[in-house]
Amino acid sequence: MGFRLKRLQAQLERELWLRPALASLFAIAMALLAYWLGGRYEGKIALKIDEESLVALLSIFASSMLSVATFTVSAIVAAASTVSTSTTYRASQYVLSDKKAQLVLSAFIAAFIYSIFSILALKAFEYGAVGRFILFLGLLLIVGFVLIAFINWVDHAMQLGRQETILTKLTEVALASINPETVHHWGAHAWDGRVPPDSCAVYPQTYGYVVGLDMSRLQAKAEEMQATIILATRPGEVSEVTAAIAYISPASTATDEFITTVCTAVAIGQRREATDDLRFNLINLTETADRALSSAVNDPGTAINVLHLQLKVLAHWAEVSQQSQTAELSYQRLSVLPMTAEELVTDSFSPIARDGAGFIEVGIRLQKVLLALVRLNYPPLTQAAQHMSAVALELAEPALVAQIQRERLRGLAKQVQDLADQLQSFPSIDQIAL
Repeated sequence: MGFRLKRLQAQLERELWLRPALASLFAIAMALLAYWLGGRYEGKIALKIDEESLVALLSIFASSMLSVATFTVSAIVAAASTVSTSTTYRASQYVLSDKKAQLVLSAFIAAFIYSIFSILALKAFEYGAVGRFILFLGLLLIVGFVLIAFINWVDHAMQLGRQETILTKLTEVALASINPETVHHWGAHAWDGRVPPDSCAVYPQTYGYVVGLDMSRLQAKAEEMQATIILATRPGEVSEVTAAIAYISPASTATDEFITTVCTAVAIGQRREATDDLRFNLINLTETADRALSSAVNDPGTAINVLHLQLKVLAHWAEVSQQSQTAELSYQRLSVLPMTAEELVTDSFSPIARDGAGFIEVGIRLQKVLLALVRLNYPPLTQAAQHMSAVALELAEPALVAQIQRERLRGLAKQVQDLADQLQSFPSIDQIAL
């Protein structure tokens, strides 16, 4: 149940309508509370507000908030559209799920709903002096909320659709997806790719992407059945009914109930989700750089900026990976398809190496980033960076016109290869004079 609630919470947080809906319910509850208290309190109050004056105030506020709310929605949609064209279309979800944008929209819609509902209630029911006073206090409270939200929104709206803001957000999301659980195979064994001879393949019931794994449920079921489960997938992998997502061993334990449990414990969605999918987050950054290198945009500076951000993400992944190597297994009966350094480096740099082959500044920066990855002295990352350096050089040489540029790029690529060879010969970086 914890896994399902966590996924439901993550899905609701991305919805633009949730906070405005909750704020609207709160506004309606305030108007109903005013009516309830007004009917039960018969004492005198110092401030008397007649119905016509209160209706006039609420009418002005309602018309103003409707216009502002409409404008805010338009601004959010425009920012999402701008982000889709300047980075990657998948980055628009971070604009729509932006908490400040949702907060300010909630304030405006709540103010509008409160005003309209209060006007209708005043005309339909007898509120009395106390009820009208409470409605007025509620109006003051919402006005204060709107002012605070609007002040925050003025500055935030200027930043919302900018490429720099979204690149920062994409990097933060990528870094957040790196944790001991995702790096250390979700607490299970790393699957070596071999299928046990006495095993039963489990196939998904629908097409889509794997977006989550309920490891606790799978472990409990495996212990109950005295079996082991190999998950031949992980978050971000494609789910198709013709490819097995798991293997149950021994096959004699694979009852229909067991197979159903495995299928339901592997959450499948229609699109990839960033929470546990580092490759997806790196691809989003890569697509931003790749779009900047197109002939229509011709912005190698953005690609160079993205290379630095990817270096930051991969360095953090290497750090967490090294720290997690001694971590205890949480799920002894489970094995999961591991995430490799080769996959991460390929996802990060292959499109940039291909489409930036003719840009000497991009090629130089790419080789320097790969050299920095080699200096981290994490063997899987060193090998992946060494291979990518050779691929990038092979792509760039025929694309570069000037011989001097090709020679400079070869020199940097040679540094990558030489340092990688040294580190593979001497595992301790302290033994090497850099």
